Amino acid sequence: MIDIKVSIIVPVYNTEKYLKKCLNSLVKQTLDEIEIIIINDGSVDKSQEIIDEFSNQYPDKIKSYIQSNSGQAAARNFGLKKAVGEYVLFIDSDDYIEVNTCEKVYGMAKQSDLDILCFNMCEEFENNIEKPSNYYSFNNYSKNIKYVLNETSVTNKLIRRKILIDNKLFFMEDYIYEDLELIPRLVLYTDKIDFIDDKLYHYVIHNDSTMRQKTYNPKLNSIFVVIESLKKKFENTPYTSEMEYLCIEHLLHGAVLRYLDYPEGNKDIIKIADIMKKDFPNWRKNKYYRKQNLKYKIVCELAFNKKIKLLKKILKK
Repeated sequence: MIDIKVSIIVPVYNTEKYLKKCLNSLVKQTLDEIEIIIINDGSVDKSQEIIDEFSNQYPDKIKSYIQSNSGQAAARNFGLKKAVGEYVLFIDSDDYIEVNTCEKVYGMAKQSDLDILCFNMCEEFENNIEKPSNYYSFNNYSKNIKYVLNETSVTNKLIRRKILIDNKLFFMEDYIYEDLELIPRLVLYTDKIDFIDDKLYHYVIHNDSTMRQKTYNPKLNSIFVVIESLKKKFENTPYTSEMEYLCIEHLLHGAVLRYLDYPEGNKDIIKIADIMKKDFPNWRKNKYYRKQNLKYKIVCELAFNKKIKLLKKILKK
């Protein structure tokens, strides 16, 4: 029995359109010592047929599980508990990776004794147009600060499994934005973090995702629970300015732009403004915010002052 170097964890929910491309990129990895843990989270399409097809063809690589629909966080946690690899890699089932990803990131992580290795990604639209992600917008800082500011996605990083298991670090279940709640605070458990600019992950953008639905989704309000949890975890740490910026970025900017798409979102924008006024009254002085461009600052300023109609007019929402 070989020692597993990388456990790839793949939650699946109704992604039959994309799943074959995802799984093909995994079974063809140039690193042999991998396991692919697939968790079907109650799919009602033909996803399980595709999983069975790959499981039968690659029984030595694929471990397949089925659970009742419990959400992506619960599926990831289930997979993490089943994993035996030295490192873990989380892949969304509508995305895919380069076939040399595991070999490249494992080799670099082992060589430098890293607990976390972050790599870059491409955003891929359904018309096959790609554009590089802008994850590394804050570069001129220590690796730890760069990690907190830039890294909120779990899918573009190799993580030593021991760090997660020993510290009982799991995804917050029953909410979306579970990456944001967990990933930045890994910095509190290790400083063995590094980055490579290789674009190894393909993030496929389509209208079926939770963040891009055309009707208001109450799950978007998970952002309030997640941010509150993250704030508590970062209390009394050296990262108070960074935490303030995460609130600016993910509440006052990111969440506001999402809520603007729906009339029901107006009350949530008002709630965000009230939270920022109460918890971060001096947010404009944040050194990371001050480095943002004028458009970014206009969105934040108008949202904070609850000028929703003007903001929609400017952005033509």
